[in-house]
Amino acid sequence: MSQTTTCEIEVDALPRLEHGTSLLHVKSLQAQTPDVLTENLNGEYFSGGATSGYANATDSGHILVGPAQAKETVTLRIGNIVLEDKVLYLAGACMGSFVASLNFTATGANLPSFQDHYHLSYETVSLVFLAGFGGYLVSCVLNSVLQSVIGTCNVILMAGILNGGGALLISFAPPFPLVAVGLCLMGFGAGFYEACLTSVISHFEDGRLMNIIYAFAGLGALVAPFVIGALTKANASWKLYYWFPLSLTILLAICHFMLFKNYVAPADHEEAPENKSVGARFKLVMRMPMTWLGMILMVLSYAIVDVLSNVLLPISPDISRYQLAMFWAGLTAGRIFFSLPLIHLRERMGNALLLVSMCGAIGLLWAVRSTASDWVAVAVAGFFLGPNTPGILSIVSTRVPPSLKGIVVSITIGSALVGGTLGSLIFGVTVGKVSLGLRMLGPFIMVLAGLSALLFWGIPPRRKVD
Repeated sequence: MSQTTTCEIEVDALPRLEHGTSLLHVKSLQAQTPDVLTENLNGEYFSGGATSGYANATDSGHILVGPAQAKETVTLRIGNIVLEDKVLYLAGACMGSFVASLNFTATGANLPSFQDHYHLSYETVSLVFLAGFGGYLVSCVLNSVLQSVIGTCNVILMAGILNGGGALLISFAPPFPLVAVGLCLMGFGAGFYEACLTSVISHFEDGRLMNIIYAFAGLGALVAPFVIGALTKANASWKLYYWFPLSLTILLAICHFMLFKNYVAPADHEEAPENKSVGARFKLVMRMPMTWLGMILMVLSYAIVDVLSNVLLPISPDISRYQLAMFWAGLTAGRIFFSLPLIHLRERMGNALLLVSMCGAIGLLWAVRSTASDWVAVAVAGFFLGPNTPGILSIVSTRVPPSLKGIVVSITIGSALVGGTLGSLIFGVTVGKVSLGLRMLGPFIMVLAGLSALLFWGIPPRRKVD
């Protein structure tokens, strides 16, 4: 009869509290290869099957285990309720996503105020979009490199400094070139927030969690215009809005430091030595077909979102802002709905059906011209389009090893900005050359959605790993 002895060692754990709140950082030892000698405290031996090949008995009364990797996890105890690291990291990612997305719609909502305050033309003021776009794109490209060099926590804190610094600069209503600099800094911060925090959640390989993160992104984009509208209605200065993201960023930096100060990204079980440098990993990622497929899908996804968001304004100028809010509300609701435990969305068939349903709503918007139907069509289109972006990120990240997730996620998110810009540019050129004008919206969106649905069928099945 074989016996198995289990030895538990508790390291750096605080005493258990029966009441109140405590934040615990617990270190656990993980074994990988059999080359470290450890004492057998009870004179018994682990059975070979019990340790799955990671520990073996020796005649000298010692046990060979893999090299101990100290992995420190964070848990939060509130009374008798214990929140594990997965929940806490998700909460931190959701807060960061909310703050990062505030500027998605805030800049557009503040353009008339910029124009009045600085006495500039609309074309000149619109250049601020390029500042935010440039900062966001560069930060997405740099994110994986900085995560490897300075660590995840420092990248997140740097994102807060950049985002808060940009907001603080704009809050004093400086000369217009400095406003562009401030928006560029906020773009840097938002890009680091989204790319870094999304890469953290991608390691859990759960599409529902990705939907939750992007639901908060939609919520942030939905909230910002209402905050600006409330300030405008109260005859308050436009610059006061930027104290809102600044305050949130300061609070967020404290929370993120507590949550991520000991975070280490999971490592691959087996990684070739030649693939350990950032440059080697980047080259490996760019040789993977899944990377390019994810980039194309993300380009199409953001092209649809940006074209819809931009075209709603000139189609119905009187109520466009409210319809745009309905579109973002639909996006957020869709992401929340498809993150529910009982809702299961198949990667290929499910996403293709959602895009077909979205095309139906766009067809209604295109064919029927009435205010009531427009409101319904915009909200329904947003609902079915909402899970598309987080679904793509989840699909791509689950098909690459842990050491490459950060790079793949950063590249995919960066390609989204390219898609949004190219989509709006191509649509604008097309509208100028055809007689239908803005009535081209329906066919244009349907073509993009059809291409995306076809590409989903090219996604390889997930590899099952023990």
